[in-house]
Amino acid sequence: MASPVRLLILTLALFGSATSSLAGGFERSSQDFDILFEQGTVLDTTATFVAPQRKLKNIRGSAFSGTTNPMTGTPYATSVEETKSYWVPKVSAKIDLTDDLACAGQYRQPWGAYTDAGMETVRMYVAIRQEISSHDYGLNCSYRFSAGEKGYFRILGGVSYQQLRGEQTRLLPGQGPLPFRVATLDVEGESVGWRLGAAYEIPEYSMRASLVYQSELSYDLDGIVGNIIPNTNVSVTGAVVSPQSVEFKFQTGVAPDWLAFGSVKWTDWSSIERISFVNSSGQIYAGIFAPGQEIMALELGFKDGWTVVGGVGHKIDDQWSAAATVSWDRGTTRGLSAQTDVWTFGLGATYKATEHVELRLAGAAGLLTSGSLDDRGVGTPGLGSKAEFGNDLVTAISLTGKVKF
Repeated sequence: MASPVRLLILTLALFGSATSSLAGGFERSSQDFDILFEQGTVLDTTATFVAPQRKLKNIRGSAFSGTTNPMTGTPYATSVEETKSYWVPKVSAKIDLTDDLACAGQYRQPWGAYTDAGMETVRMYVAIRQEISSHDYGLNCSYRFSAGEKGYFRILGGVSYQQLRGEQTRLLPGQGPLPFRVATLDVEGESVGWRLGAAYEIPEYSMRASLVYQSELSYDLDGIVGNIIPNTNVSVTGAVVSPQSVEFKFQTGVAPDWLAFGSVKWTDWSSIERISFVNSSGQIYAGIFAPGQEIMALELGFKDGWTVVGGVGHKIDDQWSAAATVSWDRGTTRGLSAQTDVWTFGLGATYKATEHVELRLAGAAGLLTSGSLDDRGVGTPGLGSKAEFGNDLVTAISLTGKVKF
C-alpha cells in the first residue's frame, strides 16, 4: 500500500483547489487542516482559475420591460451572460513545533462573487456589476495523542482574521427632476472567527476521519452609497454574519497504491436573508433619509448549502500520482438568483520533481443546473424582473507548487 503522505497529496489536489472553488453561496476557498498531517516543514501555494458561463434568458417582468432602454435608446435585450471568470489564491506554511504539535499559517480568499449584467437588459435595475472580495489570515494547529497500537487522535483548532468588501452598481430610474443615474454601493468590514475539530488516523493504512466546526463571523460594514442624488455620497453602515459550517472528511487505503476519499459539508447560508444599509452620516440625506433610515438593501434569501465529494487516488510510480473526484453542491438560491445545484467532475495529477519539490495540476468541469429567478417581490417595487437559465458549463484549473524542508 502507498505511503499515507503520498496518498494524502492526491486528496489535496482536488479537495483544496479546483472543486472547492465552485461551492455555493459566496464561498470560494474553504479552510482545511490537511497540511498539518504532513511531516516536516511545508510551503504550499495554489492558484485556481474558475470560468463560470451562466446565461440568463427571456428576461422580462420589470415595470420597464416594455419601454426603450434609456441608456442605449434601443429596445431592452432579453438575455445576458452575467458571470465572470476569477482567480482564487491560497498559500499555506506549516512547521512542526514538537513531535506531536504542528501549526500552519494560511492566506486565502474565503468569500467572493463577481457578476456583470451590463446595461442592456432590465436586470440593470437590480444590479449592473456586483463584486465581493475577501482576505483571510489564519493559523491552524494540531496536537496528536497515541490511540491504540497504530492510531492517533488529534485535536484541531484555529483562528482567522478576515477582511470583507462589497461593491455594487445599479441603475435608478428617472423620477421628477432626477435623471436616470447609476447608484453605487461600496462597503467593507473585518472580523475574527475560530474553528475546532478532531481527527482519528491510522497512517499505516492511510486511514483518516476528521470533523471540523467553523464559527460564523460577524461583520460591521461601513462605506458609502453614491449618486442617489446625482454627484453626492452618503455614509452608510450595515451588518452581516458569514455562515457557520460543519465538515466531515474521510479517507482510507483500499488496495495497494489506491485510496478512496470523500467529504460532506453543511453551510448555514439560510442565516443570510437580507443585508440592510442605513444612513450613518448623522444628517438627513436628500431630504428623505433620516439618520438610521435604510437607504439600500441586498436581497439574498439563501437556503442552507450541502456539498458532497467522493473520489479515488492512485500512485502510478515514485514520481506520478493521479486522482479523480465527483461532487454535488446544493444550490443556495430560493429563487432570487441563479445559484442552483452544481455537479462537478475533477481530475488531478501530482509530479514529484525532487525529494523536496512537488507540482500538482487539477482541473474540473461542472454543470450549473437549469432553473429560473424572480425578484419582483422584493426590494423597490417595479425594479425586479424574472428570467430563465438552462444547464450551463463551469470549468476550473488549479496549479499548486509544494516545497518540503
